[in-house]
Amino acid sequence: MGKDPAVLFCLSLFWGLLVESTGFTWLPNLRLGSKVLCIGAVMADVVCHVPKLPERGEGVVVTKRTTHLGGCAFNSAEAVRHAGYPCALLAPIGCGLFADFIRGELGRRGIEPFDVETDLDCGSCTCMVEPNGERTMVTSPGVERSVKLEWLDSFDASDCGIALASGYEIEGEGGSAILSFVEARPNLTFFYAPGPRILGVADDAEKMSRIRALRPVWHLNDLEAVQLAAHLGASAQDVETAGFWLSREFDSVMVVTRGSQGASAFFPDGEAVHVPTEPVVPIDTVGAGDSHLGALAAALSAGDGWEMALGKANRMAARVCQVEGATLPA
Repeated sequence: MGKDPAVLFCLSLFWGLLVESTGFTWLPNLRLGSKVLCIGAVMADVVCHVPKLPERGEGVVVTKRTTHLGGCAFNSAEAVRHAGYPCALLAPIGCGLFADFIRGELGRRGIEPFDVETDLDCGSCTCMVEPNGERTMVTSPGVERSVKLEWLDSFDASDCGIALASGYEIEGEGGSAILSFVEARPNLTFFYAPGPRILGVADDAEKMSRIRALRPVWHLNDLEAVQLAAHLGASAQDVETAGFWLSREFDSVMVVTRGSQGASAFFPDGEAVHVPTEPVVPIDTVGAGDSHLGALAAALSAGDGWEMALGKANRMAARVCQVEGATLPA
């Protein structure tokens, strides 16, 4: 789809008109029609439905348990694939029980595993899901937090235009390798989703300086946006104030997901786009943010404007909320 020169030319003209008409010039180097590269983790998600979260020292009995493929990079890549756009998954697969499970599941989907030489297993995530669909996670790290630059450098990313990464991997000891990989490839427009590890990365001055220099598109939920703004010294108690403040502070686009209210994009020039979403009854919300990120990146790469891209991302996240696990069925 994305390799036809005529299609790329038309998309480039469309994008130029879009930028001119809206003033949103914040993705000047985006290569339209190129692959979305999802860097980071593919893990085993053990989803446990519980009547309530346990109090400290308390035990609860799981009412239903399922095991799925998960991990931020895999979840985003699956959203890109289900949206019908080209993608690549750069997520190291180690050695061990979880790695064997993941390798088998990837093979069932026709996805070539990115095997690396290591004694580390892949990580796992226990997701406790309450009756209202809200999830709480306990993560056991694996090879995805110890990525080596030589592993990444063996991957040919020349046909990719967007790179996605999450705070979970960036915070780990392999985070510098991921940043180095992106820094060395000016063809990649970086999208960064700090997630629950947002303050762990924010307190690392060296990594934050490098992230700032890349001027990524940030992808946060409403709680994370307010939390990060307050952590950095802003008096922001609502999403709008936090979104605008962070966008100016980082001179970057801030995309903030807002649950049943949809999603907003805040721009350093003071502009914003908000797109509501249709309410759904969730089975669980595992992977909703990752799926939103993947669908958003795919739509922008295809030439959609911000409003249309946010709408597509909202719908993808809503679909994921209505199935068990972090992705749509294979």
